[in-house]
Amino acid sequence: MSEKGTAQSTRRMRESARRPYSFMLDGDLVERAREEVGENDVIRSIEAALAAAIDYKVWVREVSAGQRDLLS
Repeated sequence: MSEKGTAQSTRRMRESARRPYSFMLDGDLVERAREEVGENDVIRSIEAALAAAIDYKVWVREVSAGQRDLLS
């Protein structure tokens, strides 16, 4: 792939990684977590889970496109 093609591909991946996503959270589960660990830890945990989900989606896309191998 040429440098121009690689730059365009990288830009597209960055743009797609910044797209808004919608996640549905189970209200009962969130409330239980609030009671068990407190609001701040619930928020941090949700943020970490969302970041991991987005990273995973980008990884799957890159592996499918042949830009990464399975173990990277």
